[in-house]
Amino acid sequence: MKKLLVTLLFLLTTYLGFGQSVSAPDSKSFLQSTNGQDGSGFSLSGFSSTATLLASISLVNPPTGTTFNLTTTTGLTAASGFTLSGNKTRLVVTGTMANINTALTSLKVNTGSIRGNVQLSVAATVNPTGFFYNGVNGHFYRPISQGATYTNARAAALNTTFKGQTGYLVTITSADEDAFIFNNVPQSNIWFALTDEVEEARWTIDAGPEKGTLIKINNGQTNGNIPGQYNNWAPGEPNNSGNEDYAVTKWNGSQWNDLPNHFSNPYVIEYGTWTNPDDATFTEFYTNSVTHTNGETLRAQFNFDFGTNIDETKFATTLLAQSNNQYLPTTNINRTLNGLGRVDMTSDLDTVKINTGGIRSITSPGQAEWCVIYEYEASNQRYRVGIDKREFNGSGISPNNVTSLKLFDLWDGNVTFDSEDIYWANYWIYTPTQLNFSGSSFQSNIRNAGWFYGIAAEFSFSPIQSFKPHGIQLSTTNNMSSLYNSIVTVSDVFLAFKEVSNGGLFGNESGLEFGNGIQFMNADVDGNGMFNEMDTYKLLQHLTGVETIGGGSTNLSDYIKLYTKSEYDAITKTNWYTQTNVTRNQYTPLNLSNSTLLNNFTLNATWIGDVNLSHSAQQSVSSVSSNSIRNMNNIGTNEINVIIMSEIVGNNVIVTLSVDPLQQELVGTQFQLNYDNAKLKFEKVEFATKGNPTNFGTNRGNFISIGSLITNGNGALDKTTEYKVLFTPIGSINSILGLTSITNTDAVNKNGTQLKVKIN
Repeated sequence: MKKLLVTLLFLLTTYLGFGQSVSAPDSKSFLQSTNGQDGSGFSLSGFSSTATLLASISLVNPPTGTTFNLTTTTGLTAASGFTLSGNKTRLVVTGTMANINTALTSLKVNTGSIRGNVQLSVAATVNPTGFFYNGVNGHFYRPISQGATYTNARAAALNTTFKGQTGYLVTITSADEDAFIFNNVPQSNIWFALTDEVEEARWTIDAGPEKGTLIKINNGQTNGNIPGQYNNWAPGEPNNSGNEDYAVTKWNGSQWNDLPNHFSNPYVIEYGTWTNPDDATFTEFYTNSVTHTNGETLRAQFNFDFGTNIDETKFATTLLAQSNNQYLPTTNINRTLNGLGRVDMTSDLDTVKINTGGIRSITSPGQAEWCVIYEYEASNQRYRVGIDKREFNGSGISPNNVTSLKLFDLWDGNVTFDSEDIYWANYWIYTPTQLNFSGSSFQSNIRNAGWFYGIAAEFSFSPIQSFKPHGIQLSTTNNMSSLYNSIVTVSDVFLAFKEVSNGGLFGNESGLEFGNGIQFMNADVDGNGMFNEMDTYKLLQHLTGVETIGGGSTNLSDYIKLYTKSEYDAITKTNWYTQTNVTRNQYTPLNLSNSTLLNNFTLNATWIGDVNLSHSAQQSVSSVSSNSIRNMNNIGTNEINVIIMSEIVGNNVIVTLSVDPLQQELVGTQFQLNYDNAKLKFEKVEFATKGNPTNFGTNRGNFISIGSLITNGNGALDKTTEYKVLFTPIGSINSILGLTSITNTDAVNKNGTQLKVKIN
């Protein structure tokens, strides 16, 4: 018998830090060629008031001529290579949170004549000693002053990590990045990841996300430089004088040279694989961004709120527009959400307007008083407006079809048809505030007659047009079976049983375990507008594999539910059963505004069966249940231990999970045991449990969902609890390393508290 003890250290918890965050303002449209426009609205929060922070402010690929500046910089220090004063496209500073926030309130944007997106990104972290942050790409750089050969530097860089990212020998792919290194690294002759060691004169990037990219195919300063690839060789270089196969920067100033491997030079380690700072995945590093526009451009931005336990980058969107009573894709492009759940769909908009009924009338200065406006009726908050009917002659427009009026700078909005005679067509303007006749720029066209105003104006008429109704469709690259197994877990099922029990499962509850209406909607898995014991048993059947929610579908549309933020926040414990409660990965209609160019849509996501809202958006106006996974950072020592042992016994591979509840009254467990179904065939799960639980060992094809749930309040799972999973090898195997692994885990105690699961 061969026996292998596999020791893993796995702690299931979602670290939300200590609430550190960067918030961003709403989008706006700036004026072209205008300085000093308000770019404030960013704010840091949650950091220690005494800590020194590193903060980066960046314009990401801005239109030519667009810059920003800070008018207040008290208490800030510019990072190496930066100055606090003047107009910039990026700035990195250090300072306290209070000083940085004060500076951010003074952020001004200066635009040029070129239209385009103005993406501002702000990032913050506790200031790391010995590292330099590049606000353009969101990467950190660590200079190493101690000399090394090129190959040793390359190997050493790969053996380092920083804020969750593996390092690599720095790559230089732009003049901006080259200048950044020149300004921040004091040493000269710095190794960077570029070599022709494989084939002479074919210079290839040797590390990082660009590894394998060919940038030059001949020696000499400009010979063989590949268009579109950045090269910065010194005159006469590279020349392979003495078998020189490796590149240095900051040689003879800021240019490149080739050197042999035996040289001992300083080098720089780079951390980060993305090009947009907003997509950074550093741990303990916080970023946010907003995209404004320079000049008037119709735009549509979407923000999807999944809560904190969903990887937004695994989701993509397709824009839809209504055509012949159907919502069809405007393009065949799926746009991936960034790490904050945001996506810009501007380029996919269908901007063709359609007639939506009604007529709009627009005035221009004239010689005759074709319009009269009578005194304001304060009791009804309205004006009566008369338009001379001769203005309609030849237009083919019936006066009673006019529903909108732009009357100089006095009024631009809806009007209500009142009556007509042979001389006048009469309308009502309803407004709680009076028109500003004295402040109008058209004084020469306005005559105050005491009890009415005569308006010298000509009228033109046109059909009212609006943008087509749009919609959004969400897709995912997640394996739905695995994702949903982590969303609906034993804690959700236990919480549902607690809620449905009027006096609590153990006679010590007041009922009403749910904190808001979203939880009722998600627990109502049969969608009949009632949450009762039938729903709890459907949840239990899903957990045990008897009958899965969604029928085992692989379609996102059978699990997720989308709402606008305003709809979501309005759902309560008393009105939830009157709200739309269907799974859908599309949301329609979304109406583009005719009055503003910036259209921002926030959609909240939740999931059928996600009773504790562990993978759902939180309401802005309602508390979250105390049993939610979001309280995991505050549960102190609420954890259990699990030991995993894998072994080959005879003709079987056996994986044993032994549970130690420590001091917990454990009533529910769940483990996702992944297995290589090309090498192992699942046979069964053997249970050793006390307390008369419902045990389950459900085969999902490439993983087993294993666990127990006590729903009757009798007993608890003790330290004798054990799950033994038996597999039969498919063919011969020499080692069981890597054939099985544990990912998602869950546990709940008698109080309904979700527990940490420590596996070792």
